[in-house]
Amino acid sequence: MDKPYTIVQQDDYKLTLYRGIEPLHPDNDNVDVQVTFPNGENFSAVFFTLQNIDTLMKHYKKTGECADGLYFWASDMMIVQKLTEETICETIDNLLISEEFESVFSKNEESTDISPEEENKFFKCFHESLQYS
Repeated sequence: MDKPYTIVQQDDYKLTLYRGIEPLHPDNDNVDVQVTFPNGENFSAVFFTLQNIDTLMKHYKKTGECADGLYFWASDMMIVQKLTEETICETIDNLLISEEFESVFSKNEESTDISPEEENKFFKCFHESLQYS
């Protein structure tokens, strides 16, 4: 079973993309992103494409969420043209250089690493829960 996340090691940080069990669609998707620095600090944001926001708002119109699709919002939101590892890394690098990183990403107060055994157990439960959705 594939893990529902991807880790990308950069020179200055580790990037974790919590993409779920399906691969990311570069034009119409969103992904939770965690950036961990060598000092242990980590930050989170959610990356969206414009097409994905449009898709979500149309879905909300059908489901009645967000006043029947009248609005869309997300905490720590970043909108990108393409949802690829390359675009996400370039965006993060630019935010760090321009000193805007902490304006977009929220600092996570506590980080907990889990053992490989716990990780496999957790993701097995996660995968099984998706089968009953």
